[in-house]
Amino acid sequence: MRVAVTYAEPTRQILLELDVPEGTTAKEAIERSGILAKFPAINLEEQKIGIFAKLVEMDHVMSDGERVEIYRPAKGKPKKKERPAKKPAAKKPAADGDAPAGDKAAKIAAIKAKAAAAKKAKETAAAGGDAPAEELSPEEAKKAKIAAIKAKAAAAKKAKDAAAAGEAPAEEAAPAEEMSPEEAKAAKIAAIKAKAIAAKKAKEALAKKKAEEAGE
Repeated sequence: MRVAVTYAEPTRQILLELDVPEGTTAKEAIERSGILAKFPAINLEEQKIGIFAKLVEMDHVMSDGERVEIYRPAKGKPKKKERPAKKPAAKKPAADGDAPAGDKAAKIAAIKAKAAAAKKAKETAAAGGDAPAEELSPEEAKKAKIAAIKAKAAAAKKAKDAAAAGEAPAEEAAPAEEMSPEEAKAAKIAAIKAKAIAAKKAKEALAKKKAEEAGE
């Protein structure tokens, strides 16, 4: 039967045809063709072979008309250089003076509340009213209220005792002993603050009135 053996290099290629008996293997066909003498660099222990571009083993039994192809050793592909991982972009620091959204909202709310309180105080002073209760802290207002209740209760008790004894009730405030030192102090501070605020508002109202009269 007729078979062929072929091999190619970048600058040279060859195709050899030969007659071989039935049962000849691919390796035997290569050796009988004499191609190993023409290309001493061929190493059948390392290089692969195929029949019409399909890989086969050296002990493949040839058929009539088949062509044994000897493939050059595959050159390893160069490894790709690993690129260094990109560093995450650094976050831009907040500019000086910038405040978080929560702080800005709280600041705006405080400014609005302050403006509203000032407006209310101005309106109260213009109407000749007393100083608004908001001028005292909640704790001071509470203590002043408790002190007033105790003083009123003490005065009522004293009047009742005097009536039982046949005496005329004296119109006087409850003695300081009826309140604790802390309560008496809180009541005194609250009274001083209220008096100072009322005086200030009255002074502002008077000044405003004089300014209006001068303008007329």
